[in-house]
Amino acid sequence: AHAVEGRTPFLDPGVAAAAFRLPDGMKLRDGMGKWILRKWLEKNLPMARPFAPKQGFTVPVGAWIKGQGTRLGPLVAAEPGVAEIAHADRVIALFRGIRRWRDGFAAWKLLFYALWHRRHIMGLQPVGDVFETLAGT
Repeated sequence: AHAVEGRTPFLDPGVAAAAFRLPDGMKLRDGMGKWILRKWLEKNLPMARPFAPKQGFTVPVGAWIKGQGTRLGPLVAAEPGVAEIAHADRVIALFRGIRRWRDGFAAWKLLFYALWHRRHIMGLQPVGDVFETLAGT
């Protein structure tokens, strides 16, 4: 399977290196992963319910992207990482013509990939909001 990772803080090399050095008992206990993180959340952010059963998670990004698609589409299409894998006209059309949940989800993946590529492949820091960041190519 292929996907774009949405939990980028855990992909930071320093965070990953520190996590790999932790003893197994701090990472996994009683069949539950991320044990030390859950314990920290239990103490510092109990409303996060870190030991609650896992639930599905959805974000209303489709509605946000649909409202901003005309502005986002050309910016995402112009990103070098996206330009390498997709036709600009189709990316722009996707962002402008969101009608279904899966259109919004596809647009979200491209947007997230564009931002990830800028940061982790091109080495560019985010500047301002998403529009300012993408316009800063």
